[in-house]
Amino acid sequence: TRKITSPDRDHRRFAYLNAGDLFMSDVMYGPAVRKNDGRKRKTYLIAFIDDATRVIPYAAFAHSENTAAFMEVLKQAVLRRGIPMRLFVDNGSAFRSQHLSLVCAKLGITLIHARPYHAAAKGKIERWFRTVRLQFLPMLSEKHMLNLKAINRALWTYIETEYHRSPHRSLCETPLDRWARVGEKVRYPEPGDDLDDLFLFESKRKVQKDRTVSLNGMAYEIDASLVGETVTLRYNPSEQGKEIKVCHNGRFVQKAKLVDTYANCFVKRDRPSKTIEALDPEKAVDHKRESRPKQPVTSADLRSRKGDGYV
Repeated sequence: TRKITSPDRDHRRFAYLNAGDLFMSDVMYGPAVRKNDGRKRKTYLIAFIDDATRVIPYAAFAHSENTAAFMEVLKQAVLRRGIPMRLFVDNGSAFRSQHLSLVCAKLGITLIHARPYHAAAKGKIERWFRTVRLQFLPMLSEKHMLNLKAINRALWTYIETEYHRSPHRSLCETPLDRWARVGEKVRYPEPGDDLDDLFLFESKRKVQKDRTVSLNGMAYEIDASLVGETVTLRYNPSEQGKEIKVCHNGRFVQKAKLVDTYANCFVKRDRPSKTIEALDPEKAVDHKRESRPKQPVTSADLRSRKGDGYV
């Protein structure tokens, strides 16, 4: 059922003056592209556009439109074109995630969500998607559908060599020329900023008695001192199986690896061993003699011991 927009609602065009004032983002359905198993899967084009210049900070096809895929494209956009003051996004689940809100807060980005059924507010990114459908997709051949790397390489070649260098109708100049004129205030990450660390996802887990925590169906080994404690796992979802960071009470504790059950067969445990050690022959006790039953004491024995001074 289509939502009918009220005709008396106030709709106004807007345009920011400086590059980096506002990035707008949305997702478009893309063509089917082969995965590692050789079968074709549908793709999603995740893109960002700078409101003032129409420059595309970054865009990429992915096999998913989830939060992990979106955050990877956002990270590349920040690395290439700086940190926007505002980020304008749709109301999809990927845009409503707590992780996106947390990363935006760390970067000092004001996160803005479009009103439901208000497509006109995202007109600039929707117009660019239309350009992609009309100009880029018809150029693709079978060699571009081999994998995501191939189609994304073709996409970025088109963006940098054609789209960015073609005069934009509403700007009366190319996106790159406009960026050169109004891009002096763009805020870029500091040299010491670790964006890879800042974009890591976080999940809380309780360390089990066998020193493990489970994440995305995989078991990771944790230090024995944290058994029974709740820890925070920091990880990149696109790098499943690699080391993850473990934090406890807000402090980094260790990097955890996947459990190697075979190697653990030969690892000395951290608790005292209960193995019975061999006795030293010189210190050994004659257990046969010690275990030999004693004869009962008679009254005659007591009288003889009395004479010997025992009683």
